[in-house]
Amino acid sequence: MLIPFLLSLLISLAICFIALLVFKKLNIVDIPDGVRKIHKGKVPLGGGVALFLSASIVFLVFSEYFSDRSNSVFIYQILTIWYISIIIIALGLVDDVRPLPISLRIIVQILASWLVIIFSDVYLVELGNLLGLGSIYLGELGIPITIFMVVGLCNAFNMLDGMDGLVTLVVSIAFTGIATLTFLLGITNLIFLISACCLSFLIFNLGLLGQRWKMFLGDSGSMWLGFIVAWYLVALSQGDNKIINPVTALWFVLLPLIDALSTFLSRIWKRKPIFVADRTHIHHILLDSGLEKWKVLAIFSTVSILSTMFGIFSIIYPIKDYYLFYGFLTLWFFYFLLIKFPYYNAEDL
Repeated sequence: MLIPFLLSLLISLAICFIALLVFKKLNIVDIPDGVRKIHKGKVPLGGGVALFLSASIVFLVFSEYFSDRSNSVFIYQILTIWYISIIIIALGLVDDVRPLPISLRIIVQILASWLVIIFSDVYLVELGNLLGLGSIYLGELGIPITIFMVVGLCNAFNMLDGMDGLVTLVVSIAFTGIATLTFLLGITNLIFLISACCLSFLIFNLGLLGQRWKMFLGDSGSMWLGFIVAWYLVALSQGDNKIINPVTALWFVLLPLIDALSTFLSRIWKRKPIFVADRTHIHHILLDSGLEKWKVLAIFSTVSILSTMFGIFSIIYPIKDYYLFYGFLTLWFFYFLLIKFPYYNAEDL
């Protein structure tokens, strides 16, 4: 897998470079506002399109690396998810050019998720023994629950995209963790190559080549990555392709999930619109506390690696579903109590 990985890096670098020039030419850029957008100068928003094109080309070039595990049904499901994700790319791209109402964005995300279910027949049918009272089977009720969870995770990644490299790092770690797990189970999986594409984009996203060559994900990128991660986890936790338990998926996306849940809860508590942007996300809190950006990235990377490793460990050395679920809820509770709660004003309590 080393040669495909290195070639994927090079392909993605080339696509990212071209996308940066095109988006600059089209003036599809992010302009600082001095409040939430504190970057310098106009930065192209072509990261999402670049990642999609890079990963698509990589998939086509190295499709022979699919193993026997990736049977024709599974390949069809993944391709269906991939094709329909173009809707999310288009939605985000339009939103980057001219901000759309949040209601319209949610409707399109629901529509895209519904299409995935119709054409791939992938959705959450069972959740495992989450509560310790026996397996929870959803049946057809799993369809709206799956759509709700996918749309939620799609927006969780979008909300996390408030700092250079943050979402891309978290996604790279999640994909690498999933790919590592499949490798340990004797399955060759192209998901490693998506990580390679993300790593190439990080060079531009973090401005390692200088401000002139900096590029952001944009809404097209953050929403698309959330959509792909969510559906990939659903596909791998159900049916004949099951290699993880549904509750294990929570640990691969731990930080985006607990941050989004806590943010929604805090906004409801304060009687504020849940989709209005603010600076109460964990990365904003850490930055406002005086930490440098690289330290915040290091914290996120470390926590993401540890949670992903725990997810892998729970599959290799099986841990009961309800232990994993209650453990997740405990972390969420302490995160909310120690990080979110201190940000409430007295009048909010």
